[in-house]
Amino acid sequence: MNRNSQDGRSILPDFALDKVNDALYLVGPDARLAYINNKACEMLGYKYRELIRLTYSNVEEELLDPDVAALWWKLSQRPEGIRFTSQHRMKSGEIIPVEVSSSAYVHQQQNMVLCVVRDVRELKQRTERYLQQEQQFRSLVENSPDLMARFDTDLRCLYVNPLVLELVGCTAEQAHGWHLTDTIPFDETGMRLFRLVSNTLASGEKSEAELEANYDDRTMVLHVRCVPEFNLNGEVTTILAVGRDITRLRDVENQVRAAHQQLRLLASNQQQQTEDERKHIAREIHDELGQHLTSLRAGLSVIGMQPHDPQQVSQQVDYLMTLIDSTIQVVRDVSTRLRPNMLNMGLVPALEWLRDEFVKNSGCSCMLIVPDKKPVTLGDQAVTAVFRVVQESLTNISRHAQATRVSIIVQTTRDAIVIQIRDNGRGFQMQSVRHDAFGLLGIRERVGMLKGEVNISSTPGEGTQLELTLPLVANPSH
Repeated sequence: MNRNSQDGRSILPDFALDKVNDALYLVGPDARLAYINNKACEMLGYKYRELIRLTYSNVEEELLDPDVAALWWKLSQRPEGIRFTSQHRMKSGEIIPVEVSSSAYVHQQQNMVLCVVRDVRELKQRTERYLQQEQQFRSLVENSPDLMARFDTDLRCLYVNPLVLELVGCTAEQAHGWHLTDTIPFDETGMRLFRLVSNTLASGEKSEAELEANYDDRTMVLHVRCVPEFNLNGEVTTILAVGRDITRLRDVENQVRAAHQQLRLLASNQQQQTEDERKHIAREIHDELGQHLTSLRAGLSVIGMQPHDPQQVSQQVDYLMTLIDSTIQVVRDVSTRLRPNMLNMGLVPALEWLRDEFVKNSGCSCMLIVPDKKPVTLGDQAVTAVFRVVQESLTNISRHAQATRVSIIVQTTRDAIVIQIRDNGRGFQMQSVRHDAFGLLGIRERVGMLKGEVNISSTPGEGTQLELTLPLVANPSH
């Protein structure tokens, strides 16, 4: 026996209707509930005997308005019925969103309305979560620094992010429906992009490559990755192409490679200069010092072999003393070439020695200006670096500048020392200076090791100025 026949619920077959996932109400003309299934009780939180005593307007409160109730009844009696979204009140008082399908139902020759009610709370929550995720996705994509585009299997554009629109200069409406073959340029870059997307579509596997693209006057290096997107059947439905601008990265890599090449050239040049210097010193030692020592030995041998004539011995000793003095000078010259002794006395004496040597060898006037009151105190490493930079600058002036006046100006601040080397020579175009010029590279390397700066300014016909700045805090004390 049907269990509803025992409690009066014999209007509809429970064995079928209680199995559906939707709530069912059978409503009479007086809005009384003639039938409800278990899903309706479960959805509203009532027991069957509690809910069956209510009217439909107790649940659907909008029907408390007679006009609304009359309209609802009239529309529900049509053959196609009516479908709408509404809100039902639970026993707890909570209002829940529902979707209602009302249609006419004749039972025992009486017109009724059968309401199929679906609880859409979960659907609404899923929709809200989906919309939230969609919003998050759009926020992420539209604010991404990458170029993004999605294509269907016919290679038509479904979506591009604002960065792409800005780059190509069009609106989203204009971009939608683009065909890849109609929009890419017919050059090597365009063909590589087409093959990249096509290979991803054909293989169903991601692919990536670096492409170089030109936009207006700008050249961009893009790392492009194409990712296939699948449906539930495992079929490729769309292709997502993501392009990252790595122009700056490649520029930095090129700069690093160029810097490494410059360092290799500088090291090679420094090694060659060291070898040349050793060769020159070795020649001086062999030719001059060796000759002097040979002469000394020969002179002493002569003294030992000749008769002990005081006058001849005295003459020979005077000759040997002169030769010894020359030998001492050769040793001093070699020592000075290796490291001038003036460097051990501080910066100012070293610069004074450089100035005097420059004037003696070039015949050009050179003025050295140093602070009168505040002594210039630097560590040995810094003194050596400044000395070599000024020495290199004076060497370049004597070789190339054709100057008649040179000035070396030393200034100190609270935390730095500034040295300027100026000449009134012929100058040069700054653009013509090669970045791999060994003299300039050597100067920059020396100063860079002490965390200093070097600035060079020159104008053809107006001379050249080199300014060297060293932080005092970076210099070791004596």
